[in-house]
Amino acid sequence: MTQQTPSTPPTLLDLINAALRRDDSTSALGLCDERLALLPDDAEAQRYRGQIYAWQGDFEAARAAARHATELAPNDPRAWSDLGRVWGLSHDWPAAVRCFRQAVSLQADYADGWHNLGTALKQVGEQERSLVCLQRALALEPTRAETYLAMGGLLVEDGQLDEALWCFERAAAHAPDSSRARNRLAQELSDFGQVNQADLLFRHSLSCNPRDLDAWFGLGQAMEDLGRADLAPTCYLNILTQQPSHSLALSQYLMVTKNEEEAAPWAAQAQLALTRRDAPDEAIALVGYGLAKYHDRRAQYEQAAQSGQAANAARRRTAGALDRQALQARVDGISGTYTADFFTDRRSFGIGTDQPVFIVGLPRSGTTLIEQVLSAHPAMHGAGELPDLARLAVQSIAGQKQAPWKAAACLQDEMTSRLLAHEYLQALRRNAPPDCPRISDKQPLNFFHLTFAALLFPNARVIHCRRDAKDNALSIWMENFNPDQRYATDFADLAFFRTQYERLMAHWHAALPLTILDVQYEDVVADLEGQARRLMTFLGAPWDDRCLNFHQQERAVQTPSRWQVRQPIYTKSVGRWKHYAPYLPELTEAFSQQSPDSSAIPQ
Repeated sequence: MTQQTPSTPPTLLDLINAALRRDDSTSALGLCDERLALLPDDAEAQRYRGQIYAWQGDFEAARAAARHATELAPNDPRAWSDLGRVWGLSHDWPAAVRCFRQAVSLQADYADGWHNLGTALKQVGEQERSLVCLQRALALEPTRAETYLAMGGLLVEDGQLDEALWCFERAAAHAPDSSRARNRLAQELSDFGQVNQADLLFRHSLSCNPRDLDAWFGLGQAMEDLGRADLAPTCYLNILTQQPSHSLALSQYLMVTKNEEEAAPWAAQAQLALTRRDAPDEAIALVGYGLAKYHDRRAQYEQAAQSGQAANAARRRTAGALDRQALQARVDGISGTYTADFFTDRRSFGIGTDQPVFIVGLPRSGTTLIEQVLSAHPAMHGAGELPDLARLAVQSIAGQKQAPWKAAACLQDEMTSRLLAHEYLQALRRNAPPDCPRISDKQPLNFFHLTFAALLFPNARVIHCRRDAKDNALSIWMENFNPDQRYATDFADLAFFRTQYERLMAHWHAALPLTILDVQYEDVVADLEGQARRLMTFLGAPWDDRCLNFHQQERAVQTPSRWQVRQPIYTKSVGRWKHYAPYLPELTEAFSQQSPDSSAIPQ
């Protein structure tokens, strides 16, 4: 008879983790108490008690237990690291930093401590030190996926996107069973325009865990980007059936669904959510924007206006109002600094390629439509909304106490301008076919950075998109923009922002050495072929009939206009503001001082 090898009994940590996987934190605490009844000075049991209390949300008890562990084992770096985690979970990051520093001072090769110190330093705004600590953690433990994820997030914030993508790829490679690593990689690939690859990764996560909410949401976004109107709502419904209060999924579902019967109860739930007194403002904003789109699509303009008002009021409470004084000072500074003589003195800067095409204008002014028309031409490619021009401007003045708009004035030598130009081209060409003659960057707010564009690419072309002031303002106001776009939540702020934008574009027409073509949205929808031929002439490209069938392209579109540009040209958005005039008098009032043709830029 073969002798059986006795199995290794489970450790205290094994037993605790098993209880927590059953969502039984009471039993997990009981296990710690049993150990402490036998060994009152067991620092390990106190450490675990601290983590369990923090997991339950009882931070006072968690701190007491974790602190007691450091008193019992003052030279154990794990005790200090666990105390730091408790401080971090209770959002006292300076205290967490002190504990993690103590942990690595006790054991210099403690990878977990360096990782935790890096993540805590990021929370207190010390990004450079954070990066150093994360690098130290990886030097000690090169396969640590969590550290690659943390470093990737830090690099994204710093604008080092290629390096960040490499980190997320490493995280997914070292943790192939981790949906978190895989989903983060998929999200970054999607942000890089590689939506089909992101789609496959999200589907892989769902094949492993059909209840993965992050993967369902990412897949829904990918379906929207790829124009799969039939699949996107289903992805969001898979989230809502598990978590009906998921405000972001509810918002996206209401924006895209066309199933009236199925959507009715969710619309009713969203309406109730807008009136809940205990609802967080960001949740109200998300649900309100989705509900506004839902009602607008059904021509229920009064209800859409009310939902939009609730959404924008909530977003304004969290994000704040537009700083009008700062904006005007910015435009004054740009106009006063970047004169025609400024460019004449720097005419040898940059590189000679005419490949970049900058499509600028206010958001929702037709920039996506124009890029879609251009990218239908076989000699052109649309790169989407790239952050790189603004990123490079900020990067070029790193360490200097200067506002970003002054970056061009700080650019003093030809070599630096050429290095920056090549770095931008690397981002512009990332997903483009080889040797593509024209590639467009349709970041609308690049109108603030056209000086930088001119210094890097003196032969580039600029397409300036314009739209009726009230239609444009309403479209912005109803959109869920990044909270940083503080002008978007109030019509008076939108009118002020538009005035400053018009001042700046008038200045560029007079001073900028780049060729600018003004394109009016209303003219494009009234005469697509005429305006498309005008665009081709401006870009020096032969005519191609495919430009008229722009809506048939299969390329990913990652802007709020993704659904509109997949349809043939239509005029229903022209004069749309009139439907809302009875319900949003502040829109008409805000723009009453502007003349009917105020969108025209002086030549």
